[in-house]
Amino acid sequence: MGNTIIQNNPYDKRLNVKIEGSFTIDNTNEFYTNYLNQVKFITSSDYDIEVDCTDLNLEDFSQVLLLEKISAIFKEEEFNRILFIFKSDTNSNNHLFIESVKNYQIPNYQLKVV
Repeated sequence: MGNTIIQNNPYDKRLNVKIEGSFTIDNTNEFYTNYLNQVKFITSSDYDIEVDCTDLNLEDFSQVLLLEKISAIFKEEEFNRILFIFKSDTNSNNHLFIESVKNYQIPNYQLKVV
């Protein structure tokens, strides 16, 4: 089971998102509800969003598709900067997601591998 944490940092104008565990469609729906509750209080074009995926277990391609759905949401919101943070490992699903987001042409997208 996966988990998401979303925190609004109004001082830095940054929305911090942490996605962890084995992310499922139910987690995506829960994430979207929590996300909408946070975003309704901000002007997303004034904010950066940092998505910490270092504790995310991408076990199959369906999870990659769920992350692509989340990425599309961020693109629609037109955040000032979108940063995805991944742990450096050999998980092929991590690489699939990273490559798919690179091809998605998200403005102001950045990727950090730690």
